Amino acid sequence: MFKIKRVFLGLSLVIITSWSDAVEHTIQDLNFKAEKLENMLQLPQDDWLSLTLMGTKIGYAHLYAEQSEYEGEPAIRIRSEVVMEIKRTGTDLRLAMTRIAYLGMDLVPLHFVSTSNETGQEKLIEGKIRNGVLEMETTLANETTKVQTEIPPDTIFDLSISYFVSQQDIRVGNHYKLNVFSLDLLEPIGTEIRVVRQDQINQQGRLLDVYVVDYTMDIMGGLTTTEWISQDGTTHQMETGLLGLKMKLVRTDMETALGDVGEVDVILTTKIFAQGERPISGSHHLKAHLRLDSGDLEKAIVQNQRQRMITGSDPRDGEIEVWTTELDKIQAPSLPIRTSETEPYLQSTVYIQTDHPAIRSTASEIVGSQNDAWIAAQKICDWVYKSITDKNLKVGFGSALQTLESLSGDCTEHTVLMIGLARSIGIPARVCAGLVFQGDAFYYHFWPEVFVSQWIAMDPTLGQSLADATHIQLAGSGLESDSMIEFGEGVLRTLNQLHIEIVN
Repeated sequence: MFKIKRVFLGLSLVIITSWSDAVEHTIQDLNFKAEKLENMLQLPQDDWLSLTLMGTKIGYAHLYAEQSEYEGEPAIRIRSEVVMEIKRTGTDLRLAMTRIAYLGMDLVPLHFVSTSNETGQEKLIEGKIRNGVLEMETTLANETTKVQTEIPPDTIFDLSISYFVSQQDIRVGNHYKLNVFSLDLLEPIGTEIRVVRQDQINQQGRLLDVYVVDYTMDIMGGLTTTEWISQDGTTHQMETGLLGLKMKLVRTDMETALGDVGEVDVILTTKIFAQGERPISGSHHLKAHLRLDSGDLEKAIVQNQRQRMITGSDPRDGEIEVWTTELDKIQAPSLPIRTSETEPYLQSTVYIQTDHPAIRSTASEIVGSQNDAWIAAQKICDWVYKSITDKNLKVGFGSALQTLESLSGDCTEHTVLMIGLARSIGIPARVCAGLVFQGDAFYYHFWPEVFVSQWIAMDPTLGQSLADATHIQLAGSGLESDSMIEFGEGVLRTLNQLHIEIVN
C-alpha cells in the first residue's frame, strides 16, 4: 500500500552528477575556450557503471558522449541511461530512464529529451533553449503540458560538468560554484564542489590514484554526492546517502553492469518502528518524541493547524502533537471556492489533469447536485477509496488520468486522483507527504488536503474522510511541479535516521 515514490527521481540526480567535476568559481569566471574543449575531448566516450543499494546490485548506468551537430553547428551529444530493479513489499518494479542532451562546443545548453517509465506509461519531456529561454513540453497519458522559463546565462546541463574539470588543475582544497540545469527538477540548481582529499581506488584489480570530490546541490537542504575521479576527469566511483540508503556507482565493463541483480525491498528497509505506547490507527490525537540522528527537525517536519512541534536546545530533538480537525468547526462554503490564495490549488498540472473531460465528468457524477464543499469532498474521498479496487504497488507514480482509467494503484495514485477530481469542481486541493502508522510501523505515505474554509487532511487510500492523527506531515512544497520531487524533501531529511517514541 505504501511506497517511496521519489527513489527513482533521486537516483537520476545521482546518475547525472556521476559525470560532474569541479568548476573554477563560476562559469563566467572560467574564460572557457570552445576550441580548447574540442582539442581536449577524446570522443566517443563510453562508460558502464554498476549500481548498488545497501551493498546489493540493483541495476546499471550507461553514459555515452560523442561529437555531433545541432542545427548545422558542431555540438556534443550525451546519452545517459539508468535502469533499476527494486521490490516494494514483495512487488517487483523495474524503473528505466533515458536522457539525450545536445550542447554547443562552448557548453551552452541547446536541447534535451528525457523518457522515463515511473508512471507505468512513457513520460516524455523535450526542451529547447534559445536566447536564454527554455521552451519545454511534457507528454504523459496523451496529454501535453507546455511551459516557458527564463534560464540564467551561466547555466549548463548537469550532464556536461565533467568537461570543465578536464581543463582544471585539480588540487585538494579547491572550492567551486556553478549552476546546473537539473533534468530531474527541470530548473537550474546552484551547486558547490569541493576537492576534499587524494585517495587510491581498486578498479578491477588495478590501484588508481584519484581525487575525492564532494558535490552539494542546493535542494532539499543540500543533496551531497561523493565522487572518486582521476586527473583526466574520469569517474571511477560515486556514493551517496540519498534517502538514507547508501547508493554506489562503480565503473566497470558492460557485461558486469548488465549482469544479474539482487533483491532490495525499499519499503521494508525504511519503515519506522515506534517505541513506547502503540499508536492507534483512527485516533484523533497523537503525542510523540522525535529524534533525528543528524539534521534539524524543524526543517524536516511541517508545522500547521493540525500538528505542532516544540524543539529544545538540540535541533535534532523535539516533541510533536497531532490532532484531527473537529468536525463541528468545519463551516464549508458553497462550490466553487475561489480565493487569490487558493487559486493555484485549482490548476491542472502534468500529474493532476484537472481540466480533462473524463476527470470533470466523473467528479460531476460523484458530487451530483451537492453544493456544500465539505460534503462534496467527502463524497469524492469515499468514491476514490471504493473505486480503486486494485490497490497495488506496480506503478512508480501514476497520474490522475491514468488512475481514473485503470482504477489501480497505491497512496500516490489515490492522492492525485482525488485532488484532480476535487479541483475540477472548484475545491482547492494539494498533496501532503509524510508518515502514517499502519499495522506494525510508520510508513512513508502520500495523502491529500482540501480547502473548505480551512485546510482539511483526508486519506482516500485508507478510507478516512478525516486523516487520523498518526499522519505526520513532512517538509515539502505546497504546489506540485512537473517532477513532484519536491515532496521528497522531508523524506530525504528523515529516512533511516528518524526515531519515534509515542508518549500518550
